[in-house]
Amino acid sequence: MKIHRFFIGVIVCSLVISVQFSNAEPISSTGRIREVTVYRGQAMVTRVMEIDLTAGNNEIVVTGLPHNILSESLFARAEAGVKILSVRYQERAVREDTRDEIRVIDARLEEILVEMGHLEKHLQRVMAQWELLQKFNEFMVVRARQDLEQSVMQFEPVSQLIDLFEERSQAYTEQELELKDSIAQLKKEQELQNRKRNELSGGRSQTVREATVYLNSAKQQKAPIELSYLVQGATWEPQYNLRAQPGQAHVQVEYNAIINQGSGEDWNGVAITLSTAQPSMVASAPVLDPMEVILAGTNANMMEKMQQEVQMMGTQQRGMNVPMVPQMAQSQSGRMDDKSLVQFMNQYRRSQAIAGKKAEGILNDLARNNQTIEFNFDNRLIQEYQQQAEEATRTESVSVSYQLPGELSLPSRNDQQLVSIATVECQADFTLLASPLLTDYVYLQGDLVNTSETVLLPGPASMYRNGEFAGKGQLPLVTINESFTAGFGIDSQVQVSRELADKQTRIQGGNKIDTYRYRIELSNYKKVPVAVRLLDRLPYSTNSSIKIELVKTSPELSQNKDYRRLEYKKGILRWDMELAPGTTGEKATVANYELMMEYDRNMQMVPKE
Repeated sequence: MKIHRFFIGVIVCSLVISVQFSNAEPISSTGRIREVTVYRGQAMVTRVMEIDLTAGNNEIVVTGLPHNILSESLFARAEAGVKILSVRYQERAVREDTRDEIRVIDARLEEILVEMGHLEKHLQRVMAQWELLQKFNEFMVVRARQDLEQSVMQFEPVSQLIDLFEERSQAYTEQELELKDSIAQLKKEQELQNRKRNELSGGRSQTVREATVYLNSAKQQKAPIELSYLVQGATWEPQYNLRAQPGQAHVQVEYNAIINQGSGEDWNGVAITLSTAQPSMVASAPVLDPMEVILAGTNANMMEKMQQEVQMMGTQQRGMNVPMVPQMAQSQSGRMDDKSLVQFMNQYRRSQAIAGKKAEGILNDLARNNQTIEFNFDNRLIQEYQQQAEEATRTESVSVSYQLPGELSLPSRNDQQLVSIATVECQADFTLLASPLLTDYVYLQGDLVNTSETVLLPGPASMYRNGEFAGKGQLPLVTINESFTAGFGIDSQVQVSRELADKQTRIQGGNKIDTYRYRIELSNYKKVPVAVRLLDRLPYSTNSSIKIELVKTSPELSQNKDYRRLEYKKGILRWDMELAPGTTGEKATVANYELMMEYDRNMQMVPKE
């Protein structure tokens, strides 16, 4: 009953406004796009109209709105002395597309049709003349045969007729080929213009989209009226170029944005802001439902049921105007493992959170499944879930905006467009990274600090060293004054090799004791000393029946505090070394270490899955 009363009230208010403005002459304007904020998947567009207002009520019709507009997002603003009463959106079909670029294409298509019609008529006439010439030729052949039989044929008239036939025949053939070539070229241009038109129109019907702004002005004045709205089909992603100068301990970070602008309207000379915020048109928070519990079956059955429920959520949300389900990673059997399911539910929950009440049922279902995991599964899975949630929150919850300098123009089109956000100068500590267990190559690595006022978002990066392309990489989220590491490709002038120098096995009681001696050799072909971080590893185990011990190492392992706190406990070996220039062959730098493992003689040592 309350809902019916609400709608009746809305209808009455609309009728009242329509009656009040029925006698006012509407003012039509397309306005000018002044500002655009590009989000991930949407953009907020602001148009401004300079309108000569009369004292009292005014009706402004804003035309030329794009096809990707979210009509429910429309709102208007005005300066003091002007009161916005309401904003109404409408669509109406028209015979012709009203956009200038479409009109230009349509005009050219009409010209092409006219030109093709003229050429085809000309071609038909040429072909008719050619047929007439052939008939005349056949007649002359018959007449010449008759004259030959009567012995009255004269050579000179026959020769002239043959020459005339050949001349006309060649002329008609050339005209035919020229006309067909011209028609073919026009058909190619027609196809091209049609493709352009389809790209611009996107296969849509010819529709005019307008917003009517009802307002009241305290006096007669010229005032700016702003109309803002969200559009779909616009997004951006960060992209970087890192240019390293190792000799100067310097890295230049070029922060760019790849923008996809398919909103259906061109942004010409506008102020553009890039944002990671998530605009939501839902103001109310979702309501947390009570959760009643009962006793059920095993964890395996529970996880299978959860997967079925999560897969059904994609069907439930259709028509709700909420974000879609992210792609599931499944095994060949079609079922996700526990870790993948937990990761999927976390990503899905975050994607639906911005929809508020529209996704209330989905969010409560996900919350129920998350608590079920906490109640029924081992601590390892719960900790993995919490870690994934923390990592996602750190990456996805950072909301930053970048105001691009100057006024930019971004036409609406299908391809990507690159713009520059900022250039960040970073001091860097360069070192070479050698992991001979993984690869024989040695890589240049830089430890940098973001001393700028710009937050660097996660994104792909192209790495350059001394002006030469070094390879592709990935930048993590880097906040202000945060340190990060970047790789700058292979340094072929430093080489590493690893070998098992000796292995001994002995039996002691019921246990087997294995002793391994490893030798790692590093060669520096440069004429300058270089810093190298050498990495290797011991196996480690939480099983008390397995004893693993690093017997000795030469030189000593790194004393870096972070390394000793995190990696050393899990068997990672790290040496921070400096290689003298020209140390190769017998002069090469060598690292040695000895490993001892003791375990049940009837067992084998294998990696944990």
